[in-house]
Amino acid sequence: MVALLTTCILSACGSIPNSSSPQPITAFQREAPTNAVPVPQSDMDPESLVRAYLKATADPEEGHRAARKFLTPAASEQWDDRGDMLVVDEVNVFVDQRNEDAVRLRLIGDNVGTLKSNGQLLPATGRVETALTLVRSGDQWRIDGPLPNGTMIDRSQFDATYRSVSLYFTDRSLERLVADPRWLYGGKASEPTELINHLIAGQAADLDGAVDSGFPNGAALRGPVSPLSGGGVRVELTGIGSASVRDRTVLAAQIIWTLDGADIGGPYVINADGGPLIPERASGWQTADVQAFDPTAVPSTDVGLNIIRSGALLKVTDNGTVAVGGPLGTGQAVRSATISADGQRVAAALAHSGAGPRLDLAIGPYGGAMGTVVSGNSITRPSFGPDENTIWAVIDGRPVQWVREESGDSDRLTTVDASSIATVARGPITELQVSPDGVRAALLVGGQVVFAVVSTNAEGAVSLTSPRIAAYNVGNRAVSLDWASPTTLMVARDAVESPVVQLSINGTPAVGLLSGNLSPPVRAVVADQSTVYAGDTRGVLRFGSANGQPDQYWTEVEPAMAPDVIPVLP
Repeated sequence: MVALLTTCILSACGSIPNSSSPQPITAFQREAPTNAVPVPQSDMDPESLVRAYLKATADPEEGHRAARKFLTPAASEQWDDRGDMLVVDEVNVFVDQRNEDAVRLRLIGDNVGTLKSNGQLLPATGRVETALTLVRSGDQWRIDGPLPNGTMIDRSQFDATYRSVSLYFTDRSLERLVADPRWLYGGKASEPTELINHLIAGQAADLDGAVDSGFPNGAALRGPVSPLSGGGVRVELTGIGSASVRDRTVLAAQIIWTLDGADIGGPYVINADGGPLIPERASGWQTADVQAFDPTAVPSTDVGLNIIRSGALLKVTDNGTVAVGGPLGTGQAVRSATISADGQRVAAALAHSGAGPRLDLAIGPYGGAMGTVVSGNSITRPSFGPDENTIWAVIDGRPVQWVREESGDSDRLTTVDASSIATVARGPITELQVSPDGVRAALLVGGQVVFAVVSTNAEGAVSLTSPRIAAYNVGNRAVSLDWASPTTLMVARDAVESPVVQLSINGTPAVGLLSGNLSPPVRAVVADQSTVYAGDTRGVLRFGSANGQPDQYWTEVEPAMAPDVIPVLP
């Protein structure tokens, strides 16, 4: 996988850090944090002690025992450290009152994230102000008086001591694994046990209507996850009961891919209620045994980059471009298009011929005849769901979902409830792209990037739920977006600085890709796990990797270098 999955660094809300040499996301590292948690020192003045206290809150062990060392006994007894942790950047300390034995001061900073008690990081914005009183305790200062509930941490310490890891649950079909990112403290020696306990506890609340789990109610770990002498780990479970072989296989896949993604290698010996989870795997599982659930797998296809030029869909080859078969390649009606991940089907917004609505949403085999599904005066670029049989678009401001039944004999078009979106962003929905696993949607709403969850209720009705601003440092000038993977989004902005940015679903702010030889405005962006294509004022440019190393600049795609050309990828 290319170096596009960048380690995102929490930053101030108003800026987008540039990443001139993107690197893969760092796996969960089983080692002590690089920035040790401080302890009170006799030479600390009040300001230094408060800053050290903020760093010490990184360690959650024993009820934040490390941070409590900076408090008086009375303040420690009163402090309720449970609940959310605020990640604060650009912290300033202002002294309001001072005498020889007491100091009253204020902490002011930018809130850039909220870490929930389950390890989920949510983007945040706004100023944080907290008043603190310090008193002398012997020859040292200590924080005294009431403290707000929860914790607050300096952003740089968060970066140094917390690591992002994905728990894996399944979609409702029990066929695909879905990432649920969490941030865990890197100083623990028992992270495999912590990971499995989080997995058993279940998905983050926002995913309740979209994912499932192979763990039945009442499941638990029987003792810590233990290392095997020759490598690998042993997981002892209880409460699995009479779960079916299918559910047990799903459960194993969740465990294996969660641990593998955290750089905890196999074999994985998984026992349940005193015996092997599945007898045939008594000696241990490997990732190959659950390859069908690989969350990073991409369907194989020889359909590469396509472009829309003068209303026609063309395939880019080594020698130039060739018209895609069927009406899309020979006409002039294509306004936007998307190709399924396996390269088998295409969905397009086409200029409507004759009176009535201006556009048609058409679907058909790649290179074949197209059939109109619905018409409207505005149709956003279509998006495939997790397979070629589900397509999304926004028709005249209303998100719709088209589903082709498995028999292939019928299809249905339904309007999706998106009323929740207006609670976080207002304006027209100009783009809607569903993630490759089918569980999340990224939308452009009034130029802002919004994440939402694709939820299904007991009656089968689909809605977009739990919306949130994807990152507060993107602003409201986004014009195009595309999923590079189920966890990473690329966004094009109408901006001179950082016109193409990368977003993770793990709660961190956007990071700008190299932009030196792009010619803004960038109008379109498409991506896969190895390459990003952007359409600027000159044509289409490529950013990816060569010989395993990240590119240092955007490369022109020569057959696609013409104004108004739009890139299209499976």
